[in-house]
Amino acid sequence: MMAILNRKTLAAAQLVAGTALLVLIGPPSAEPGPSASWALEAGYEPQQIARRESSRHRGVRRQFEENAREETLEDATSASSSGALAAALASCEKDSNGTASLTLPGAKGAIKLDSCYRGREKFVCSLNTLLDEAKKLNSEFAHIIEAKYPAVSSVDAICRIKPDALSADLTKAGTFGARFKDLRAEYDRSIGCAMKVEQNLKQVNLGDMPHSAEILKSMNDTLEADLKDVAATRQQIFDLNEKMQASQKAIVTIEKLRPTMCLSTSAAGAEKPVSGGQ
Repeated sequence: MMAILNRKTLAAAQLVAGTALLVLIGPPSAEPGPSASWALEAGYEPQQIARRESSRHRGVRRQFEENAREETLEDATSASSSGALAAALASCEKDSNGTASLTLPGAKGAIKLDSCYRGREKFVCSLNTLLDEAKKLNSEFAHIIEAKYPAVSSVDAICRIKPDALSADLTKAGTFGARFKDLRAEYDRSIGCAMKVEQNLKQVNLGDMPHSAEILKSMNDTLEADLKDVAATRQQIFDLNEKMQASQKAIVTIEKLRPTMCLSTSAAGAEKPVSGGQ
């Protein structure tokens, strides 16, 4: 039986998911990481996962003390951001009532599709919701990246940044982090669901249909097209998250440097964004 989803597309999605989860989410923290089962699906060896989990607990106390402010901000926004995305996804569920158990014919009886899949209507609606959230994150928070905080290279550049601007952007960076975590989880859930459905569809038998092969190929092409934009946008938002983490760390450092080297009038009339030492 032919593979229903294009393997290259799924392999790319898996690689993006595994790499982003184990590399781009940033330094170890006390927060639980991705499940071992998903890491295994993404192609990581048990030894790699064990090393990842072991390193996760090193330096937790020191990191907590250094990043207490960011974590507090993130915790304060996580509930509301999670609720917003969850509400948007819930609206897709309303249209899938009555399709909780989808079956297709198989050689040895009905093939029940995984319960994560409620039909293409709900699947596409959910994917579009994730794409919309990704676009919102980019439009609402890209200005923090554009400020080029990690690029500052002199005392003058640091002192010309307004303290209020630093504080505001640090708060926004925390908000971004909470919303990114929610979006990341939903992306992984959608990709995982597609993989399960692929396995289900391998068992489908349309022997009673004269054009069985054509129908199965059409299903393959349709689902592949639905996932294409999601895989590309997912990579973009992970790249944005990596840059946001660098900006967030730079902001924290700059806030510590300002009272050490800056005069009280240093930021008077200063403008953002600040780029390098100019």
